[in-house]
Amino acid sequence: MRSTSRRRLLAPIVLTVAVVGGPVHLASVAAGASAPPQASADTAVTVDIRDNVFAPKRVEIVSGTTIRWVNHGRSRHNIVPNRGSDFGSSIPPDERYEFTFSTPGKYAYYCSLHGAPGVGQHGTVVVVDSSAAHDDRSASSTRRRGGTLRVPDDFPTIQQAVDATKPGALVLVAPGVYHEAITVGPKNHDIVIRGEDRNETIVDGEFSDEPGHENGFKVFADGVAIENITARNFRTNGFFWTGVRGYRGSYLNAIRNGDYGIFAFDSVNGQFDHSYAAGSPDAGFYIGQCFPCNAVIADVEAEWNGIGYSGTNSGGNLVIARSSFHDNRVGIVPNSGTGEALYPQHGTTIVGNEVYSNNNIATGAIEIAEIALGNGILVAGGNENEVVRNLVYDHDIAGIGVVALPETIVDPDNPDAIDFDAKRNTVRNNVVSDSDRFDLLLVSTITSATEDGQNCFADNTFETSLPSDLEALVPCTGERAPGFENDLVTFNELLGGAKPPSADYRTAPLPDLPKLANMPRAKTARPRPATKGATIVVRLATVKLPYPTR
Repeated sequence: MRSTSRRRLLAPIVLTVAVVGGPVHLASVAAGASAPPQASADTAVTVDIRDNVFAPKRVEIVSGTTIRWVNHGRSRHNIVPNRGSDFGSSIPPDERYEFTFSTPGKYAYYCSLHGAPGVGQHGTVVVVDSSAAHDDRSASSTRRRGGTLRVPDDFPTIQQAVDATKPGALVLVAPGVYHEAITVGPKNHDIVIRGEDRNETIVDGEFSDEPGHENGFKVFADGVAIENITARNFRTNGFFWTGVRGYRGSYLNAIRNGDYGIFAFDSVNGQFDHSYAAGSPDAGFYIGQCFPCNAVIADVEAEWNGIGYSGTNSGGNLVIARSSFHDNRVGIVPNSGTGEALYPQHGTTIVGNEVYSNNNIATGAIEIAEIALGNGILVAGGNENEVVRNLVYDHDIAGIGVVALPETIVDPDNPDAIDFDAKRNTVRNNVVSDSDRFDLLLVSTITSATEDGQNCFADNTFETSLPSDLEALVPCTGERAPGFENDLVTFNELLGGAKPPSADYRTAPLPDLPKLANMPRAKTARPRPATKGATIVVRLATVKLPYPTR
């Protein structure tokens, strides 16, 4: 479908943000909301772009109306029509793109970096008084198969094998370097994609900016497990599940990808285990926008990323356990933000992890990773989290911090900004040492013993805290002190000021990739799709404090 139009990419929108701490999201429309139909031509309707969403997702207009897409996210996004329409553009952060729709019809589109036709980050413009155009997703001409589909013996590419699967199938990939990007659409649900050798079965993006090649694996299907594979050198993510029920990533390596390493968004009933992530400017591991998430991250390692783990607006039966987060700029950061739905973040358990030396200025880094440099575990504007029996050491600022996130200060021009406090968080039985400033840190607007929502610290091994004598002020049991005062001057000094800028993730030095254990019986094990969600059960009472490795 074609239409007469005027098309342009406008000059950058200049935004000034005074950052106090926590992630910065610039958006004003709730994800998934629907805009009212426009009744007159020659008007402009704005669609906000945030990381992973168009808002509103569906817009109804009359012919002659202009749609203005404004990128409020921190990542580049693009507009790609499902069919052969003549609108579309790549839109960097803080820029916008306009298109005037002159021909009635239904115009479906998506961001090829974070979506596909009809799934993930996608949207629709309906120009009234016309029959809707059909989505051009057509059935594959390849007969769909169960059993084992071997690459390259049966199919020359991983994508061709995936397209041919039916539920229960195993795509088994031989060692080699595969220069492709794989999309798993909804028709190919409940399958397993597995490499024969974790360290030798490699999907390499070669930093390509060709549309559709930004992610190593992009999954829109329920119940998909990916096992025993390396994804490296992709412009956005190594492994990406979005909008699914049931997912699992086991024995994966994500190396030098331009956004996240191993990433689940708007997805529930999942698991990341026995995996390794290095070289991402954002987070090595990320679970965002879910509640209850019903998810587990266990026995993983994240190093040389901007952030080891980040989780925006995620929680509810979400456990991060028995893992190592070290030599990132910042270690573990559960956080709230209006840039994604389901805020505030609440209900994550962080137990039995070793978190150390997250002071690394040589990594790629998004803005918040630059700001939060030098912290081990930092709960930013999150509620009802448990931080228990972690070994945390060698940080330039704080070992474990619980801090409020005032978006009205961070983003004063955002009409939907919210002040996220940090409430009812529990920090106990951790061993925290060798922090240059404070082993334990608390900044909260809940400062009086009579206020509901007080955080609690107890039975930790530590030497320094802000405020001083923190466990006596906010104990987990017994009588509380009358109250305390936040030392905001010191706090702002810690997180404010100039910080070392991001390195180019494509060329930043990385440590030699360790020889990582393969999935047991990778060539012969029966496929186990992620239909039932997490299979690792973390019994919190049995998770022990880890021994130091450095």
